[in-house]
Amino acid sequence: MALLRAENDRLRRELANLQAPGLWQADIEETLEAGSVPAGDPAVRLPLLEAMLETAPVGVVLADGQGRIVHGNGWVERMLRHPVLHSADTESYGEWVAFHADGTPVENHEYPLSRVIRDGEEHSQIDVHYRRGDGTMFWMRVIGEPVRDADGNRVGATVALVDIDEEKRLLQEKEVLLGEVNHRVKNSLQLVGSILSLQAREARGEGAAVLQAASARVRAVAAVHASLYHDDNVRTVEFGEHLRRFCKTLADGLGARERGINIVVDTESVTLRAEKAVPLALVVNELVTNAFKYAFPPDIAGSQDLDENTRHVQVSLSRTDGGQVAVEVSDNGTGSGTNFEEASFDRQPTKMGRAESQSPQPVKNGLGTTLISTLTRQLGATVTQETNDGWMTRIVFEP
Repeated sequence: MALLRAENDRLRRELANLQAPGLWQADIEETLEAGSVPAGDPAVRLPLLEAMLETAPVGVVLADGQGRIVHGNGWVERMLRHPVLHSADTESYGEWVAFHADGTPVENHEYPLSRVIRDGEEHSQIDVHYRRGDGTMFWMRVIGEPVRDADGNRVGATVALVDIDEEKRLLQEKEVLLGEVNHRVKNSLQLVGSILSLQAREARGEGAAVLQAASARVRAVAAVHASLYHDDNVRTVEFGEHLRRFCKTLADGLGARERGINIVVDTESVTLRAEKAVPLALVVNELVTNAFKYAFPPDIAGSQDLDENTRHVQVSLSRTDGGQVAVEVSDNGTGSGTNFEEASFDRQPTKMGRAESQSPQPVKNGLGTTLISTLTRQLGATVTQETNDGWMTRIVFEP
C-alpha cells in the first residue's frame, strides 16, 4: 500500500505538470518525428505517463477541479467491466453504483473524489460493494487525494480503485473460524463446569462450596463465549443484553426465588471487546455471589425488619458522560454484601442493619476477593464502594 501511494503521488505530480492549455491536443507524433522536442518536454512525457497508468495494477481515475471525470486507465474497465463513466460533476457520481456493507447505496457526496474536490479533504478512503457492468458484485477500496499544480493550487483529484474482494473473503473466513473457536471453547467450558458441579454434589462442607464456586466462574466465562458466537461480530459482545441473560442464570443458580431475593438488572446498550467482556463477567459473578453470601446470609435472612419481597441485588450498566463504562452492583441487605475488601472479616449485623467488624485482624482473603482485585486491575478500572442501606460497588473503566 505504501508503494501504491508513492506511485500515486508521483503520477499526480506528473498530471499536474501537464495542465498547460492546449497540451492535451498537441500533435505529439508529428513533433516527435521532427525531432525538435527534448526528452524532458511535457509533450513527450504525456504518452509515457499514459503508458505507465496502463501498467499500474489498479484502476486510476482523474477528475478536474469541477469534478468532471476526464480520464481512466484500462484497469478501470477490466475491473469494473464497463467503460469509464465520464461523470459531468460530483453530483453525477451516483452512476457509479456501489453499496455500503449494510446494503445502503453510496451517495454522491460519499465518494472520495467528491470529498476531496467538494469538501476539500486531503485524503479520503472508502470500501464499497460495487456493481460491475455485468451485474456481478465485488468489494473495492477507493482512495482519493487532490492533484495540485506547481504553485500548490488544487486543479483536480485522482482516485485509485483497488480490488479487495479476496481480502474481504479471507476476513470473512477468519470471522467464521473465530466464531467456531468461541463455540468450541464455550462447549468445553460448559463441560468443565458440569464436571465441577457433579463433584460438588459428592463433596461435603467447604469442599462442596469451593467446587460450586469454581463451577460458577467457569460458566461465567462460557456465557461470554456463547454470546461471542451468537452475536454478528465474533470479536465483541453487546454486554447489556448479555448481562440480562447472565444475571437471570445466576439468580437461578443462587436460589434467588427460594430465598426471596430479587435481582434487578438495569442496562444500556454497551458493546465490549472480548478481552473486556470476560473479566467484567467474572467480576459481576463474584460481586453478585458476595451479595447473596454476605448481604443476605441464610442464618440472618429473616432476623431483620426487612420484607422478603423487597430484598434485592441490583446490577446496572451504563455509559458515563465521558464515554467510560460504569457497572454497579448493590444490595439492600444487612451484611457486608458486595464489599469484597471487607468480606474476609468476621461480620455480624448491628441493630441499625449495618455490619461491623468484630475482629481487628482480617482473615486470609478468599479467591473471590483476589479475583475481583486482579480483574479490575486488568480492566484498568477505578473501584468505589459505599454503604447506604446496604453495600454498593461501582466499577468504571475505558471500553
